[in-house]
Formats: sequence, C-alpha cells, structure tokens
Amino acid sequence: MRALLLLSIAALMCLPAASALPGVPTIAVRIDQSSLRVNASRSDQPVIFTGSVSITKSPYLSATVTLTGTVNKGWNSSVEPASMTFTTTAPQAFTCTVLVPGGTLGATDAQLSVDGTVVSGIFTNSSAATAMITIMGTLPPANQTGNGTGGTKPSNGNNTTTLPNGLTTTQVSDGLLGFSWTQLSVVGVVAIIALIAVGVTVKVRRRNNAALTVETVEED
Repeated sequence: MRALLLLSIAALMCLPAASALPGVPTIAVRIDQSSLRVNASRSDQPVIFTGSVSITKSPYLSATVTLTGTVNKGWNSSVEPASMTFTTTAPQAFTCTVLVPGGTLGATDAQLSVDGTVVSGIFTNSSAATAMITIMGTLPPANQTGNGTGGTKPSNGNNTTTLPNGLTTTQVSDGLLGFSWTQLSVVGVVAIIALIAVGVTVKVRRRNNAALTVETVEED
C-alpha cells in the first residue's frame, strides 16, 4: 500500500510538467494571387507573387521556417526571405519571383508551388501553397523586342535603311545607266532649257549679222 501511495503522488506531481511540454507546430503558407498573367515576349520576364506564413507553436519555444519555390515548367524562382524566425505567432510576409524565359509561347500555363517547413524544438511540420502563371498573346517577330501586345516595332520603311550612326538614307531604284529616273528627268529638263537658250542666242546673232550687212550695203 505504501508503495502504491508513493507512485500515485509521483504521478500527480508529473501532471503539470507534462501539460507544459511543447507540441508539434503547424504552418500555413498563403499566396495572395491565385494567378498572374504576362504577355508573350522574346525577353525574360519576372513575375512577382506576394504571400504570408502563419504558424502555431509552443509559447516556450521559437520556430524557424524555410521557404522554397518551384515551377512545374522548370523555370527559375526565388523566395525572399527564404528563412524566417518566429518568436510569436504573428504572420510574416514573403515575395516569390518567377522568371518566365523569353520565347515562351502564348497559351502556356505553369504552376508555382511555395513550400514551407517549420521546425520548433525537436518537432517539424510542412505546408505548401500554389498559384498559376499564364502566358498571353503571341510572340513578336524575332527581330523585335518587347512583348506581343505592347512591344516596340523597329521603324524600318520600305525604302528606308537605318545606318550604324543612327542616320537614315533613302534607297532609290536605278533607272538608266546608273541614274535614277528622277535624276534623268532633271537632266532632261536642264537639257531642254539649254537648247532653248542656244536657239535664242543663235537667232539673236543672226539678226545682228543681218543688220550689219544691211548697214554695210547702204554705206556702199
């Protein structure tokens, strides 16, 4: 009986200590945007998600959370901050940046997953959240930059060529003997005017010569 009494007292004394033992923490990862869209582009494009982490833990222990981001298409992603320390259960924010490779075709969907792991004491737990990335529109031509809807198209007209120094020159098709038709037209007009001038000069000289001949005959 005495031994049984001692065991009962010892068990009662251990009850408060057992109730104070830390339990397994929990973690909840949340992404604010369920999906984000971006136009198709020839250049790499960053897509930024925001989110938060909430945990529960023993009030006697701190907790450390590590975050990683993955995309099912194999695209690069990064989470900032990648590690969090919790001394309370107040939620903490993060951002996740996904780099969409240039040249990705429109109508492409990719899934982002942000995985979180919490460690508190000897206990651990994990959680994850997902979001979608959708590529819209069509790719611009290979000689253009920007995206398919808002990209800037190089200004090259049918007869305009951009020089290395940024100046422009007009290309004119050859007309005859290496001259353009415009140049030949100008030369023709000048030639006609020259012929008219020569004709007028010859007529004036003939009249002057005729007048001198008349005067010479009258004097004789």
